[in-house]
Order: sequence, then structure tokens, then C-alpha cells
Amino acid sequence: MPIAEQIKQQLLELEQTVEEEKLFLVGYLIPMVDLIPVDDLTDEQWFAEFALFVEDAVESDGLSDRDIELLSELIEELQP
Repeated sequence: MPIAEQIKQQLLELEQTVEEEKLFLVGYLIPMVDLIPVDDLTDEQWFAEFALFVEDAVESDGLSDRDIELLSELIEELQP
């Protein structure tokens, strides 16, 4: 299974069990997974691209410091 599908599946499962404080952020990440093409990237390369994409989105969306902290935790949990 491609890394993007694995990450999306993990996020969908997390969405069902995650504490309320992180629920918005899990929902924030789910559609982003589909925006990063897998192409010829290794899992690690894809994940690095995904993390950079999220970082750029966070800056433009103006999330709170607490949301950014929680998002970092989620990204760390998802890392292959």
C-alpha cells in the first residue's frame, strides 16, 4: 500500500479515537494527503514533502501556537 494511503488510513482511524483537542487537526490533515503525489518518491521522501506542505499551510492559515504544537505531535506520530 502506498505511503499516502497508509497515512490517510491512519488519520481516518485517529479521527475516530483522538481526543477532542486534536480532532480539528486530524480533519485538517486528511485532505492534504491527497495533494502530495506519490510518483517515484520513497516513503521517506513523500513524508518529507507532506510535512513541508503542512508546514507551509500552517503558516498561511494562521493556526494558533497550541494547534501548531499539536500538529507537530500528530506529524511525529504518523512518520514512517
